[in-house]
Amino acid sequence: MKSTTFSLFTIALAVLCNTGLQADESWVVDSTESWKQATKSKKNIEIKNGVAVPTKPEASFKSTVKSYNEKKSANSIIFSQTSLWENWKEVPKVGPKDVNDAPVLVTVKDKDYWFLARHDKKDEATGKAIPGYHAWHSTDMENWTHYGPVTDHRSRWVTTAEYVDGAFYIYYDYPNDEDPHVFVDRDLTDGKLGEDMGMVFYDPSHGSDCAMIRDDDGQFHIIYENWSHIDAKHHSWDSPVAGHAVSPDGLSKFEILDYAVDDRTTPTGKFATFNHPFNPEIMRYEIHEPTQNAYGDWTALKVGQQYYLFCDYHPANDEIRIGRWTSDSLNNQFTWCGELGNGHPDPTIAFAEGQFYLIQQRAKTDFISPGPWVDGVEARVGVDTSGNGKTNQWTDWQVVEESYSQKEGFTRIVETAPAQIDLTTLPAGYGFQIEYRTQGVADQTALPKINAFTLSFQ
Repeated sequence: MKSTTFSLFTIALAVLCNTGLQADESWVVDSTESWKQATKSKKNIEIKNGVAVPTKPEASFKSTVKSYNEKKSANSIIFSQTSLWENWKEVPKVGPKDVNDAPVLVTVKDKDYWFLARHDKKDEATGKAIPGYHAWHSTDMENWTHYGPVTDHRSRWVTTAEYVDGAFYIYYDYPNDEDPHVFVDRDLTDGKLGEDMGMVFYDPSHGSDCAMIRDDDGQFHIIYENWSHIDAKHHSWDSPVAGHAVSPDGLSKFEILDYAVDDRTTPTGKFATFNHPFNPEIMRYEIHEPTQNAYGDWTALKVGQQYYLFCDYHPANDEIRIGRWTSDSLNNQFTWCGELGNGHPDPTIAFAEGQFYLIQQRAKTDFISPGPWVDGVEARVGVDTSGNGKTNQWTDWQVVEESYSQKEGFTRIVETAPAQIDLTTLPAGYGFQIEYRTQGVADQTALPKINAFTLSFQ
């Protein structure tokens, strides 16, 4: 029996090792060193920090021939770009007219879009502002139907929303900027308020203006302003730190985790206070030097395996605008991507009609993007069928680009189909060669920055 067990173990280990060896034989270029080793020629491209960065819209790269001792059959090649998401286009205002304050855009599914915001019109009978946030619906992001209030005067500052199993979770701060509360509403068309669940997360730092994102595993992650490290009153009610907490249902049992964003300067060990107009409690914070950048009014989205945060960005010595952050995990701190626009944005982001909408409050413009992938890339793959180290057959040039689709049942997750070329019709060979080129695209200022390619075999 012992001998049989040992033999089975040996066979299983051999299979696993063989599988691992086959996987390792993929040709992967994803670092500065591997880019240098793979480069035969390039035009208008610089290799920086493991990324092939074009210096002009028209650029090209040609690899050496990667040779093997035995013939191989190629399966596919996949290209990936940096996660900076730089290709945004400023456009006239998106959404319904007569809206005010920070909007929230919610995609339930394709052709099913909801816009939550304060109504800009006054009640004709009383002449007073219509209380709370209202709901508008669209099937094309152009024509909107108004369905009336979804919160009341007490819940006048909605920060984010999720949609789960037929119910909208509409999160609001009470008082302003603090302690997320939630309405759960299964019908935004009936003109009636949903169930007010009250406070769902007590933030000991007093900040909120949160984003909520329900991840693939169903967990609710809240990203919120943490006011423990800045005089938020004099920094647009924003902070250098974003808190992070997680809940199994978005309604209770929030566990506070490590900061999602931490851009603090040096702490002095000294403390001071500031007042909030809607809360009589004195706010205490630790003084940092030099003056800090501040971020807040968060909104979140997951694209493929990459997470993105957009926010108010108030630089230490400049005017407020949109800031961008990214991470490959909600368990890691986010890194800075860049900025957009100007003015106090209170942004919201969602995927709709095949593109991404980044909408601001009270600004004259919004932003749209086809996605993090920057267009304008074509590629081809060659094969050495004779074993002499020279390519003697190429595929046709093909456009390579990612594509995106809303994940079913999730509001803030967008699935990605990779930028790849099917190589199964390419004959087997002893070596393979890669070539790609980029060109300018109308109304696109960002350039395609390729951070990796992977050639896999059958």
